[in-house]
Amino acid sequence: HGWSRLRDFYKIDAGAWVVLTFVNPFLFHIKLINITGVPITCPLANPPYKLMLEEGFQTGTWDAPIPFFVMPTVYTHRLEKTLTAADVTSGNLTLFWGGFCKDALPHEQTKLTLIDWIGNTWKECDLLFDDPTKTTCKIAGQWNSICKIHHLADGVVVKFGVTQASNNKVIYFKLAPFIGVRTTLHAPSKSGDRKFIHQTQHYFML
Repeated sequence: HGWSRLRDFYKIDAGAWVVLTFVNPFLFHIKLINITGVPITCPLANPPYKLMLEEGFQTGTWDAPIPFFVMPTVYTHRLEKTLTAADVTSGNLTLFWGGFCKDALPHEQTKLTLIDWIGNTWKECDLLFDDPTKTTCKIAGQWNSICKIHHLADGVVVKFGVTQASNNKVIYFKLAPFIGVRTTLHAPSKSGDRKFIHQTQHYFML
């Protein structure tokens, strides 16, 4: 539905090329080239056009926009874990019980919810104690899905954090170091039938 509006807006003909560049979960950069290889520029309109989805169009979950998500900035307890080959292939994340886990997590087997830096939520993660000496604990269940979706591998460093003093059943995590990108589009103020738009990207560490 939205694609037909873009076709009419840019006057895209058969044979044109469209390049979609992933910038972040909320932004794609679109580059259009016609059949002869000439870039298609954004048409100038005064006042500028504003393309939006119609009300009621976002009815399904599969095509709904990704909700804006901001991770907490203050954590009561933090942990940096360098993943091992077993952590990403066995389906179980093994952690030392002392320190972060003992202070932050429940002291019995239970369900945990893991939330990544985008806002994806896994509610079927299991906190397990299969070490009789209780020197380690494991996070199982959907941890295996997290490894596959984020392509986690041996040697990757993951940061975990919780917001409550103890007995946390919700754990936030992100990769470390994690490079973020902020993209800004610029257009000249001069009038004309067409104007060229360029973008700048600012990379920063999260």
